[in-house]
Amino acid sequence: MARYLHIFDPWNFPLCTCPKKYSIDPYTGCEHRCLYCYISSYIKDPWRVRPKKDFLRLLERDLKNAPKLPVSMSNSSDPYPKMEKSAKITRGTLNLLKKYDFPVLVLTKSDLVTRDLDILSSMKAVVSLTITTADENLARKLEPFAPPPERRIRALYELSSHGIPTIVRIDPIIPGINDSPHEIEDLVRELAGAGIRQIIASTYKAKPDNFKRLIHVFRDREEKLREIYYRNNEMIRGIRYAPRDLRMSLLGTVKRIADRYSIPFSVCREGLPLNTAPTCDGSHLLHNNKDQV
Repeated sequence: MARYLHIFDPWNFPLCTCPKKYSIDPYTGCEHRCLYCYISSYIKDPWRVRPKKDFLRLLERDLKNAPKLPVSMSNSSDPYPKMEKSAKITRGTLNLLKKYDFPVLVLTKSDLVTRDLDILSSMKAVVSLTITTADENLARKLEPFAPPPERRIRALYELSSHGIPTIVRIDPIIPGINDSPHEIEDLVRELAGAGIRQIIASTYKAKPDNFKRLIHVFRDREEKLREIYYRNNEMIRGIRYAPRDLRMSLLGTVKRIADRYSIPFSVCREGLPLNTAPTCDGSHLLHNNKDQV
């Protein structure tokens, strides 16, 4: 019988510094179709969203006897696809996590998360919204079917106003595409006003499928990206990273901007000494939100 509660990073990726936690995905597939997405390398029919079979019943079975660790939702497929409005599987998941007293880290690009303010504000929860760029035109190219950045920023204001700790992932940073220090500073200034508690950033990691999508849309950047990811790259567990010095420069810029606005910072799977936040994933922010409102 299927199990839906799994330990995060069972492969022990050498650059992962996350505290021990679980990972769950109520849905398979993601409709955002982000150019840089990695799920197309291992999920069949990756852009078609489908709920996992008998998810809530089997998840409750898993939760009943599991040690109390934080739960990360979701790491492969956004937990708030359009069908969640009626299916309410993610909402049911939150209710189960609350019932069995499991802290939750919600990762999403959707402002639909604000629908569940009533549950999130009464349990141990942190919401992490990915905002790769505040430039609406660029966002439509990079993340063609995701909610626009402006809606995600509004969601941050609403979540924070209800006492829910929020994080923003500026992720991934793609050399020559969304790495402008001026634009990153404009975004971070807005995020500071929304009361976010941490910024997490990482650089783009090239795989054949996402690289093909990227250069198809950004044809003028193809040669530079090939130089970075196919001639001067660093290979880590079969994944093409940008050279370490370039990654240090790009992410160091984000850190310095975050520092100016007194926002704790961390990198994700980069192996770089840049973190100022107590945990790389924001799990230190988990507490009883009902006590904070």
